[in-house]
Formats: sequence, C-alpha cells, structure tokens
Amino acid sequence: METKARALYTYLVENAPEFTEEWYKHQTVKPGSDYSIDAPEHVVNKIKEQNMNYVKLVAKSLDQTYEEMTGSIGAWTKKTAADRAQSRTSIAEVTRNFGVFRRTFWIFIERFTEQTDLNLTLKDILYWEKKLNTALDYVIESFASEFMKIIVARLEAQSSLINELSSPVIQLTDEIGLLPIIGDIDTARAKSILESSLQRSIDLRINVLVLDLSGVITVDTMVAKEIFQLVESLKLIGVETVISGIRPEVAQTAIQLGVDFSGIRTESSLQKALSKMTVSR
Repeated sequence: METKARALYTYLVENAPEFTEEWYKHQTVKPGSDYSIDAPEHVVNKIKEQNMNYVKLVAKSLDQTYEEMTGSIGAWTKKTAADRAQSRTSIAEVTRNFGVFRRTFWIFIERFTEQTDLNLTLKDILYWEKKLNTALDYVIESFASEFMKIIVARLEAQSSLINELSSPVIQLTDEIGLLPIIGDIDTARAKSILESSLQRSIDLRINVLVLDLSGVITVDTMVAKEIFQLVESLKLIGVETVISGIRPEVAQTAIQLGVDFSGIRTESSLQKALSKMTVSR
C-alpha cells in the first residue's frame, strides 16, 4: 500500500471505536429497529462491533482491486442483511444510517488531513474519494440486493404456505378425497396445488379425487394446463379425477380459449359427483 494511503488506513482503523461512537450519537429511539438507542445492550454492542468492522472493510479498499473489494464487502453485507431482516429493521432505516456513516467517514478523513505531517496533494484526495466512495456505494448496492433476496424468499415461502393451506385435500371416505378450490387461480397457485395434491393423495391412499371448481370465477389457458397436468399426474399414481362445479361463465370462457375438458369426467355440482360415487361404490 502506498505510504499516504497506508497512513490514512491506519488512522481510520485505529480510530474505529471513536468513529463508531461519533456515528452512534446520531441514533434516536426507533421502535423495532436495531439502531434504536433503547435497544437491548447486546444488540447495541453488536451494532457497534459491526460498524467498526465496516470502517475497517471500507478503509481496506484503499489497497484493493475492485474484485477484492466487492468480495470482502459482499461477504459482510450478506451477514448484516440477514441480521437486519431478522430484527425487522426497515430498509429505509438502514439506508439512513448508511448516509450517517458516509458523512462521519469523511469527517474523520478531514481530521486526518488536518493532523498529518504528510504532504498531501489534491490528487491524493481525489484518489481516496474515488476508492472509498466506490466501496461505500457498493455497500449500499450489495446490502439492498441481499436484503431484498431475503424478503422475497420470505414472501414466497409465506405465499406457498397460504396456497397449500387454502387448497387442502379432504378425505371423505377411505377411497375418495375432495379438493375444493376457492378464489382466483394464477399459475403459481395452480403449481402449488399440483404439488401438494399429489403428495396428499399418496399419503391418504385415495382412489378418486374430486376437484371442485364451484368457487373459481375464471380459468385461463395456463391454469387449465396446470389442471390437466394435475389430472394426468394423478392418473399416473392410480387416482381418478372428477371435476365438479364448473360455472357456466367459466365453461364459456374455456370454450372460447379452446380449453377442452371432454377427456375428463365432470359433474355439474359437487353433490351430484358425490351421490353418483356413493351409489356406484
């Protein structure tokens, strides 16, 4: 590392504790936030420790290539993003603190330039500005990316659970199961129904599954495709599918879209489907 950059790096690392206290002075009471001044002591200590590591990581970028910098900072932001998401600290609060950190960082650089005996030039300052601001920008970019990955994964997991719970296979007899579907069906929900229904049918050891669509208002070609795939998949494991309760408007739309239910056993209502099966069995 070049002598002047080494001196700045050493100054920042040695003053990381003081830097962190200066940064922490800007915190207030924020319910539910890791940054709140009334947070539990262990949370405050962890936040301060992370901040000091943050100072060292950004300072280290003075002597790193872009690839080295993104590698070291990326590993740090992945962990801290998980911590913030776990504590439900908002991305807005995190972004605000990034701004406080950046301003504090440059206050300490200014102090260094005032205290050092080194012959600093404008070129030196501009070089540091380029290296350090690139690192600071990447912290925000990588943190936001990791944070959103966690939130999206959480939402997808919740959506999957909701889909599974909203489309349960109910065992009516030893051989017959019922899958009532209510509300709008999109492709994602249809796929979830396919996966959960197959496994549930196997677990219950049923021979017939009644798919009741009386609560479904619309069916498009993609959803129809998923329904057909469910029927075929059930057939492969020895389960017959009976579709009941197709609304007239749904049937009309299906015909207009070229969706053909003729190869599948259908009944106008759930009651008729069940009564016929009861008689036949």
